[in-house]
Amino acid sequence: MEIKATPLLGRAPAANGAFPIAVQLESRQGNYQGILRVSVGRFGSRREYLYPIDLPAGSRKVVVATPIVGRYGDLAVIRFEARGVGVETRLPIERVLDVDQLAVVVGDAIGGLQVLKQVRGVRNPFMLDFHTNRPMQGVYEVAYCTPELFPEQAIALSGAQLIVLTSGAERLRAEQWAALRLWVLMGGTLVASGGAGAVYLQAPALRDLLPVQPQGTREVAQLTALGNWLGMRPPTGSATITQATLTAGKVLLQQDAQPLIAVRPYGLGAVVFLAFNPLERPMNAYDARVRFWQRVVNATAAYAPSFNIAALHANQSGYTVDRWSGQAKMTIDADIDPPSVMLIVALLGAYFMLVVPINYWTLKRLRALDWAWLTTPLIALVFVGVLWQLAGGLYRKSLSSKVQTVLIAQAGSPDAYAVNSALFFFPRAGVFDLQFDQSDMVEAGVADERGAGFGQTTVVRTLEGDPKRVDGYRVSNLSFQWFRYTRTVQLRGQIEGSLRLTRRNGEWRLSGTVRNRLPYELREARVLTPYGSVNIRSLEGRGTQTLRNKPLIPAPPFSAYGHSGWEPVVALSPDQLAQLMLEERKDAPCALLIARASEPVLPPELGEATERAAEVVYIVNLPLEGDAP
Repeated sequence: MEIKATPLLGRAPAANGAFPIAVQLESRQGNYQGILRVSVGRFGSRREYLYPIDLPAGSRKVVVATPIVGRYGDLAVIRFEARGVGVETRLPIERVLDVDQLAVVVGDAIGGLQVLKQVRGVRNPFMLDFHTNRPMQGVYEVAYCTPELFPEQAIALSGAQLIVLTSGAERLRAEQWAALRLWVLMGGTLVASGGAGAVYLQAPALRDLLPVQPQGTREVAQLTALGNWLGMRPPTGSATITQATLTAGKVLLQQDAQPLIAVRPYGLGAVVFLAFNPLERPMNAYDARVRFWQRVVNATAAYAPSFNIAALHANQSGYTVDRWSGQAKMTIDADIDPPSVMLIVALLGAYFMLVVPINYWTLKRLRALDWAWLTTPLIALVFVGVLWQLAGGLYRKSLSSKVQTVLIAQAGSPDAYAVNSALFFFPRAGVFDLQFDQSDMVEAGVADERGAGFGQTTVVRTLEGDPKRVDGYRVSNLSFQWFRYTRTVQLRGQIEGSLRLTRRNGEWRLSGTVRNRLPYELREARVLTPYGSVNIRSLEGRGTQTLRNKPLIPAPPFSAYGHSGWEPVVALSPDQLAQLMLEERKDAPCALLIARASEPVLPPELGEATERAAEVVYIVNLPLEGDAP
């Protein structure tokens, strides 16, 4: 047996993002049926992913594992176990990116974008520079990936904030293009460069994402407009550019009525079109490359999907961290009312006082100490009865769950990416099997990495495949257990819209239409823009709302006050995440519809009947035009 492991996107994954690994197994002799174990993490937060493998003699198989890396996960252990064989290899993780961002170049290039190591990424308002008391901004760690090794799962890309396509990306397969689209939907920024070798611009999956329609190439004597945009002299020499017509989004820079840089907001992410190749002449010798990439990042970049997913999951988890004490607090919204800790302590104190000093003193005064064998158990029975009256109802409750879902979608698209959590209340101890259909990522029993919260286990194990499974999950009496998972979901329709911003007498106003093509109502609907919001209240199933010069309600500045900067995950509600993203995207504005609905409910399957509550929130990116700069 031989085992080899290759990291696909470098050795520096982002915190709470995937660390994709291509594991090659080769059997030179013997037929093996076994388990491939991939584990990451330490400090009591170890995660283990199991892959069943059939390996006939003389065969070779490649498994792409996508373990999720915590803030302190610094080693990946890969081990194959079968009857009579056990082989292992280890991959050290150089560092886990926290403030810095991950950029991935896809194509045949093996260099050329190290300049991104000098480019400031998006600011992190939850981590302050102690010297300036301002949000920290990291730089980019750059990884290069050939099309043949590019992952086919969207969750595998979750740690990347920026992906740049170059020559050779035309060899990407349909599954890889689909993963790229979902990654953009979750918050990634995709840069598609043009020029002489940009054959991949003709890929149907990419053309549906681009802000432009490519129309061949031509030579220009100089990129004059680029120099003006940067406030520098232009690159020296001619350039091959891809001619294009704007179809969606916004042109950031044009020359001779041809878009040089265009951007299209998509979901929580963005797609950027560059008419020229930044890795070829004249750009590869341009002395203002750092300033160029900084302008592009400032106009389009938002937060990596790993940040967005982890922030939403933390908000769904059922606990928050007190901003003063730093301790975890339960925020469980469930119809379960256990006795307070103080009441239990008071009852136990009363019991010990009654059973020892009072009971002894009374019997001694009556000269009846021999009766202690009778009075002591009677007192105990009385207190057991009192406790049963207070807490017995919890044991009689049925197993219950609350499923929370945030659906991230693009206007006009019939599918969405779902960020889900399921919080279970188990009244009785037992061992359970759970099944997660069509899920990209499943994290079982993961709570606060410092040990606070609930639902923690020593090792978290998931059986990978479709569906993903958690087998033999052991729970104790009266326990809460939390599972988080992500998946793609096909909707029974779509949400469409066309909006326009205008500014009159210093006041922003919004006009346009929002159409709900779904067969159910969207409640508490709001349209958020970088300049404020409009309340729609309700969108009936198959209904339309028309907005006519609605004044925007200004949004208060986003505040991260009280966050210590040491928390492994920041909890954000869908509204807070949307506001944070819009504040970072004012150069390429978009509108986000946020609404609540009763469908779709996406619970894990459990082999026992449960009482179920559900909460579904939609975040939908709507096209936005108008006077915004």
